[in-house]
Amino acid sequence: MTTPPEDVDALFDAPAAPPAPVLPTNPILGGAPSADGRKEHRVKVSWPARVQLPSGKVIELRVRDLSESGVGLLTEFHIPPSTVLNFVVGVPGLHEPTKITPVTGTIKTTYVVVQGRDLCCGGMWVSLPAEGRDILDKWIRRLRK
Repeated sequence: MTTPPEDVDALFDAPAAPPAPVLPTNPILGGAPSADGRKEHRVKVSWPARVQLPSGKVIELRVRDLSESGVGLLTEFHIPPSTVLNFVVGVPGLHEPTKITPVTGTIKTTYVVVQGRDLCCGGMWVSLPAEGRDILDKWIRRLRK
């Protein structure tokens, strides 16, 4: 069962969720520094997502990796660094991959680099409700095995 597009669209019209604090790195999930100096190792994914730009425009993109502190995005649109964005990602079910759960939050972009015709953009969590964090943490643990 998938989430209908109109339900995902409605997420951007819903009132903003109260910000939840971003939790510190969880050593159980592998919080040791990586080769590029990051505190967490990224896990590769390819999940559909949307962000709402400060202008109000909503763009579709893909999450290419994630960690406890943020996400790596792949897009055709330029998103400037240090931009705070409303964010929603369609996360497949751990045991039922066709069941998609929308996870919403707020990210702040950290960098943008060109990769072919696409732009790779990094985002750090500004807010991520506990339920969404729990879903993402379960995927991170599974993909790190």
